[in-house]
Amino acid sequence: MSRPTAVFLVLLSALGFGSIALFAKIAYASGASPSALLALRFLLAVAMLAPLVWIKRIPLPRGRTLAGYVLMGLLYTAQAQTYFNALLYASSGLVGLLLYIYPILVTILAIMLGWEKLDRRMLMLMTFACLGLAITLGGKLQGQPLGIFLALSAAAIYATYILLGNRLSRNTHPLAATIVILTTAACGNGALAIVSGATLPATAGGWLAVGAIALFCTVIAISAFLSGVKHIGASQASIISTLEPVITLAIGACVFGEKASASQLLGGAMVLIAVILLAQRPAPVARIDSNAACLS
Repeated sequence: MSRPTAVFLVLLSALGFGSIALFAKIAYASGASPSALLALRFLLAVAMLAPLVWIKRIPLPRGRTLAGYVLMGLLYTAQAQTYFNALLYASSGLVGLLLYIYPILVTILAIMLGWEKLDRRMLMLMTFACLGLAITLGGKLQGQPLGIFLALSAAAIYATYILLGNRLSRNTHPLAATIVILTTAACGNGALAIVSGATLPATAGGWLAVGAIALFCTVIAISAFLSGVKHIGASQASIISTLEPVITLAIGACVFGEKASASQLLGGAMVLIAVILLAQRPAPVARIDSNAACLS
C-alpha cells in the first residue's frame, strides 16, 4: 500500500468518527434514545465484522489478554454512553472539541503512573492546552453544564482506555482485539438499553442514521484506521486524526446551524496544536496502539 493511500484511509476514518454526532442527532430526532442507539450500533457492527474474523480464521485472545480486552470493552461502553448523552445537552462541535483533550489526559496519567517523565517541553504544551481549554469553556458555549461534564468524562474514560490498550499484548491481531471490544460493548450497551427502557427510531431516516453509525462510523472507520496505521505509523495517524473534532465542528455548523464563538475556536485550536505537538514526541503513550484505536 502506498503512503498516499494509507493517509487517505486515516482521513476516511477521521471523517467516519467525526460524523458520528451528525447521525446521532438525526437518530435522536426520530425518537431514538442514546442507549438504544448505542446497542444497535455495536450489535450491527459485530454482525458485520464477525464474519470477516471467522473467514480469515483470526485467533481470538485468551486468558489475561482476553480479560484485558473485555475490560476495554466495558470502558468503551462507559465512554460511548457519556459521549452520546453529552450530545443531548451540548452542541456537537463543543462535545467534539472537549473529547479531544484525551491525549493530554493520557500524558498526565502516564506521568502520574511513572511511565513518563515530565520535561520542560511537555509541561509547556500541557499548560498551553489547559489554557486553550479554559478559553474554550470560558467562551459563549452552546451547551449545558451537564453536557460539558459528560464530554469531559468521555475524554477521561477514553484516556484510561488508551493506556490499557498500550499495556496489552502486541501479538493480538487488531481485528481480533476489535471484535472482543465491540462484542463486550454490544452486551454492555444492550443491557443498559433493556434496563433503561430504551426507545427505537420511529422513522426510516432514523434507522438509516443508525445503520450509518454502525457501518461507516464504526466498521469502516476502524478498519480504515487499522489499515492506514500499519503503513504510516500510529504517531502520524494520531496527528492526522486531529481532524476529527474539526470535522465534527464543521458538520455541526453546516448541517445544524451550530455557531462557535471566536474564543471557542481559538481555545479549540490551541488544544489541537498541543495535541499535534505531543503526538510528535517519541514516547510510548503518544502512540495510539492499533488494538485500542476504535473511538468514538
